[in-house]
Amino acid sequence: MAPHPPTEVVAPHPPTEAVRPDHAVPAGRAPEIVRYGPGVPAVPPADQAELTAERTWRTGRLAGPSRGPARLLRRAGPALTVILLAASGVFLYLRFHHAPFRVTEVVISQQTRAGCGVDVTGRITTNGAAGTVSYQWLFRPDLQPPQPLGQSVISGQHAVYVTAAVQGAGRGSALETVTLQVLDPELATASKAVTVSCP
Repeated sequence: MAPHPPTEVVAPHPPTEAVRPDHAVPAGRAPEIVRYGPGVPAVPPADQAELTAERTWRTGRLAGPSRGPARLLRRAGPALTVILLAASGVFLYLRFHHAPFRVTEVVISQQTRAGCGVDVTGRITTNGAAGTVSYQWLFRPDLQPPQPLGQSVISGQHAVYVTAAVQGAGRGSALETVTLQVLDPELATASKAVTVSCP
């Protein structure tokens, strides 16, 4: 192992007899010191390691300059947590929370002749939520009491089609008014004049 260069050298004093009066070192003055080389650390390495370990144990942080990306990640952590929680809340709301079931429109959409009668089809439009629609058919001038019916609607289904058969009897033609009446979740009606003809 190569010896390290000396870190400080004290210039030797010339013998007393060779010192001239104009170059004499005054009494009480320190000799001239020449320094060169890497120098000696102010604290020995072992002591420095002990101080660093003690500082880390007391503060919970490693000694040394703070790195920019690590500090940025520490600051961004709470913000990312809030963003993720908000996104999760929106997802869960959209996934599990639905608007109440509603009927938005009722129309008589089709008439189809069937022998001596007519099949009348009604369309009940909903908002796409799941539920059950209650309805009944009314025939005028027929005075028979109506029969309430029900139809289940699944989530995402926006229309329900229901059909009533208007039968004729005997010979000749007759004009009847057919009404589709929604009872629940809210009241709504649609009517159509139907001609029943039997030869």
